[in-house]
Amino acid sequence: MKEIIKEEVKKKILEKFNVDIEVNVDEPPKIEMGDFSVNVAFRLAKELKRNPKEIAEELVKDLKVEGVKEIKVVNGYINFYLDYEIYGRQVIGEILEKKSDYGRGEKKEKIILEHTSANPNGPLHIGHLRNAIIGDCLKRILEFYGYEVETHYYVNDMGRQMALVVYGIEKFGLDKEKKKDHAIAEVYVKINKYLEEHKEEEEKISELMKLYEESLEKNEENEITKKFEFAVNYALEGIKETLKNLDIEHDKFVWESSYVRNGLVKEVIKRLMETGKVIKEDTYLLSLEDFGIEKKMVLARSNGTSLYSTRDIAYHLDKLRNADIVIDVLGADHKLTAEMVKAALKLLGCEKEPEIVFYEFISLPEGSMSTRKGRFISADELLEEALKRAKEECEKRNVSVERDIALGSVRFNIAKVSPEKPLIFRWEEALDFEKVGCPLIQYAHVRASSILREANDSESLNFSYNLEKEEKELIKMLDKFKEVIKESAEKRRVHILANYLIELAKKFNKFYEKCPILKSEYKRERLALVKATKIVIKNGLNLLGIKAPERM
Repeated sequence: MKEIIKEEVKKKILEKFNVDIEVNVDEPPKIEMGDFSVNVAFRLAKELKRNPKEIAEELVKDLKVEGVKEIKVVNGYINFYLDYEIYGRQVIGEILEKKSDYGRGEKKEKIILEHTSANPNGPLHIGHLRNAIIGDCLKRILEFYGYEVETHYYVNDMGRQMALVVYGIEKFGLDKEKKKDHAIAEVYVKINKYLEEHKEEEEKISELMKLYEESLEKNEENEITKKFEFAVNYALEGIKETLKNLDIEHDKFVWESSYVRNGLVKEVIKRLMETGKVIKEDTYLLSLEDFGIEKKMVLARSNGTSLYSTRDIAYHLDKLRNADIVIDVLGADHKLTAEMVKAALKLLGCEKEPEIVFYEFISLPEGSMSTRKGRFISADELLEEALKRAKEECEKRNVSVERDIALGSVRFNIAKVSPEKPLIFRWEEALDFEKVGCPLIQYAHVRASSILREANDSESLNFSYNLEKEEKELIKMLDKFKEVIKESAEKRRVHILANYLIELAKKFNKFYEKCPILKSEYKRERLALVKATKIVIKNGLNLLGIKAPERM
């Protein structure tokens, strides 16, 4: 309805004043003041040098909007009062007709979305968890909005960290009793400690990296490449198991070494050298001063081996050639690197650039983590704790959907916070059944399911009676779902949808408390509201990768 009001007001402004101006449609603080309000007369007053009240009154003189019963001017504001007999029938009718497709968009572009991409030197920790959950929710929302989305996990198999793991496996072996990514982490911690005490062996790590890259450039399969591939795949098996437990799947695992094998890294270095922006010191440095970046980008070591940054440019070049839009989900500590990659791509003549969704750090109240020192909270431990705590909460309430609640609580508690904000993961918030947690939304779905099971009538869309305030607010909130999907998809922000679902659950609970359903003379109309709410909650939770249980 907001979009319809906006378009009709814009048309009327063009017709009466020949001015093209953006119109914002807001909701007044109280429904008695109208369902929607427009303040455009105040902005037009400056341009037309007229009183805003006069402008507003002239605009509404013959303004008609389908589904609006009355339009009033109050102190320059234009307030719209909906005709719920028409509006309710339109909104609830559309939801009941479209069901799981309600809110779906029709975008056609292809997106390559990269997320998680943790180094395969240990298990995913809670920092990676924020990346993975933002990325997976975003994928679901973008696909629902109509985009073709291909998700990538970019595998860093060529860095020093993997050389350390390969050397560590040779020296210490692997604990075959442990989950594979945890066994790799154990080796990684051991080898770091060992090298602190045996610094003379550092050369062996550099030599391993050099031999691996030389083998890749020649496209050879030998003992070195097999050792690296074994170590990386061993870690990835454990990581994939964790992702599966989070209901997260990637379409492709793209190894950075593939760009050394296919020659794209060499092509990138050659083309950047030809720009005249490369300086040779101890390493090859790319000057990016023309882009306002003071720090130089290291392109290659003096021995000719490439660096992560160069391989990352090659990877982005490949993605940009194969998609309309490229999106990366990255920690805030990657901001400078991301700007450097964008600048290098411009030097290479790329007209497009990747979009970056940056997120701030996540921690537990206990504090920070370090994989190198073996001080971290793994995603596996967090999920295990979530299951334990969810089981305790379920036993208190005599319900048995602990996995749905545990996984939903972890995913939702991360998804609901804007990525720009640091996040401390608190269990009391995640498992909150009353105010801010996912169980509140899941329980609203269960309540709706229970009402519909108990009812023996079909629903009706005849909203011709005087609706209660709670019914009006619920209908408006259900209508807002399409707008929320659009905003979440176009702004690449999953917290918009998550916070909407909390508000929807609260509106539904108020409606349930204030408006009798099964014993009401408006039973069939209110059942339609219940059914529509159930559909929208389930659609929204699905887009956050969360189950909507039928019973609790």
